[in-house]
Order: sequence, then C-alpha cells, then structure tokens
Amino acid sequence: MTITMKPLRLVAAAFALAVPLASPAGDGLEVKFRSRALLDAMASGYGKDAVQGYFRLEDFRVGFKAGYGRYGLKADIGLGGGKTAVKDLLFDCRFNNCVLSVGNGYEPFSMEMLISTADLRFHQSASSALAFADSRKLGVTLHYSNDHCYLATGVYTNNDINHLGGDKKNSLVSTSRVVWRRRKGRNLVHAGAAFSFRTKDVNTDAPARTVESAGVTSMFGEPLLCAEVDHAGTELKGLVEVLYTSRKTLLQGEYFYNRVNRTGGLPAYRAHGGYVQCSYLLAGEGFEYDAMYGIPGRPSTGKAVEFTARFNYADLNDGRSGIYGGGEKDLSLGVNVYLNKYLGFKLNGSYVWVGSHCGGFYDKDFFLAQARLQYIF
Repeated sequence: MTITMKPLRLVAAAFALAVPLASPAGDGLEVKFRSRALLDAMASGYGKDAVQGYFRLEDFRVGFKAGYGRYGLKADIGLGGGKTAVKDLLFDCRFNNCVLSVGNGYEPFSMEMLISTADLRFHQSASSALAFADSRKLGVTLHYSNDHCYLATGVYTNNDINHLGGDKKNSLVSTSRVVWRRRKGRNLVHAGAAFSFRTKDVNTDAPARTVESAGVTSMFGEPLLCAEVDHAGTELKGLVEVLYTSRKTLLQGEYFYNRVNRTGGLPAYRAHGGYVQCSYLLAGEGFEYDAMYGIPGRPSTGKAVEFTARFNYADLNDGRSGIYGGGEKDLSLGVNVYLNKYLGFKLNGSYVWVGSHCGGFYDKDFFLAQARLQYIF
C-alpha cells in the first residue's frame, strides 16, 4: 500500500488544534475516536474473466470528533484503495438553530450522497446520484434547522483538500438546499429541493466537464456512464427529493436534472435521472434521522433486519448537443442484517439494463450479487 503523508499531516494538525481544548479549562471537552471498515465481495455472471468475482477492502477509515461548547471539529482519513486521503475535515460553530461549517465536506446536494456509506441501503449510492452529485469540496456551509424545515447554503472551490496545489479545477460552486418536514412519533414526511451553480473554469485553454457514474458497483473498474462535455461553460444542477419513514417502512426518492452550458455558440448539454427506493424492517423498529442536516440513517434499534429495493435510471445521452454518455436502468433487491450498532452484514443483487453509448466494457445486460461485512464505531 502506498501511503501519502500529506493527508496524514493534515489530520495530525487538526488533532493538534483539538488538544489544547483539553487543557485546564477543558472540562467541557468531548473527544470521540471513530473507525469503520467495509469488506466487500462480488460475484458476476457477466462472462468476462476479469470480473467473475472477487473481494476487496472497499473502505477503511479512522478519525475523531471533538466538541467544546459551541465549537466542533471532525476529521476522517480514508485508507482504502491503496492510498490515503482526507475525507471530512470540518470545523463547526453552532449558534441558535444554525451550524456554520468550514472545511472539506459534502455540499448540501442529494440526501443519498449525504448519507454515511455505512448507513446506505445498498453498497453505494444510486447510479443517478453518483452521476449528478459531486464528491467532497473545500468551502463553507451555513445550515439552519427547526422542527419543520431545514435550509442550507454554501460556497465551495471545485476541488477537495487532497488536490490543493495539484490538478485544480479553477471554478467556484454555490449550492443551496431547502427541506420541509413534519414528524409525528416515528412517522416522518420530508420533501425538498436543491440547486447548484458552477462558474466556468478559468486559466485553462480547453475547459471540459466530465459527467460519469460507476453504476451499481465500482468493482468493474470502468464507469458505466461517461459524458465528456467539451467547451464547458457554467453548469446548473437541480433536484427534488422526498422521504417518508414510519415504524417499519422507509420510502426515499430523488430526481436530478443537469445542464452544462457551452461556449462558442454550441448547444448546452442536458442530462437527467432519478431513483426510488423502499425499505421494510423484518425485525427492529424505526429509522434514524439527523434533523440538523435532513439526512436519514440506519434502523433506530441496534438489532434489525431490513429488506430493501431500489429502481434507478440515468440518461446521459443528449442528441441536441451531440454528446452521448450512455443510459441505463437497474433494479436492486437486498437484505441488511444489523447484529448491533457496530456490526452489520449486507447482501444484495442488481440487474442492469445497459442502454446505448455506455462504456465500452458494457456490451450487454448483466446481473451481479454483492455482499458486505462492516463495522463502525
């Protein structure tokens, strides 16, 4: 495994900032060390020797959360994939019903992407969410929450902390999210929308934008969908989201729309997609919900058995612009067994209908089964 020391130094520096909080007047300091590991296995009937089946350590992460009064610090470092990388590195300040977060984290776009990987219904987020949402970015976000609504807005560089000083995307992103909700006991109704605007890249002779998705698994090593948008200008993205939870049931869905304007009088590139998924608890009751950030989580009880299903589609083909990134539909069924709040086992199967212009590796429809053993504390 190749270890890059720069992310390690960043986390060490963050921890050093937290340590002084524990000195004499630090009776209110709370520090919690965190770790998780996701061990995955996959079996495919795709008929290609390279992907008949294998397993890997999908994610291994260590970090900590520190809190002192209204101030907080969260730092996570990922060690999967043969390299290290800073995941979350966030400094928080809480006041009234608000949280101001500064650092490296997800922008408030797509609740599916905001859910912790260990709490996802399936091995990874829906293919449409992967295509139209982004990874972590360095920036600042203001969150507001009360019993009936959640509001967030932020400004970000189009880079995460691991790429500072390296390959940079020279643009800025502004993202906002609004959620209305009503909760009664274990019943929750939640509806919302998000909007994101990205400026045109500067200091580059050939600005381009890649819209892509790995599909239902990242183990194939090649994206299922990939659109290369040349002469890229500004980008506009939007979504609508719905969520319902009860004592035994969870329903969740999102629809995404993406538009990349192009320079030189070229027609804009447009793409869209969405998913709907449901869960039913065969054992256990209720689902966690982070009201401060409007994010659903795992079952509320430590021991639980969850049956889950998801239908997803994503269309990155746009005949008007002449850019074709592929289209696909997939149906997934799974069972998640939570032995306690630390250990869990997930098993699911997915059937993928491969549409036109998908990645060259994907020449037919396919089925695959995936399993995951996870711990988190």
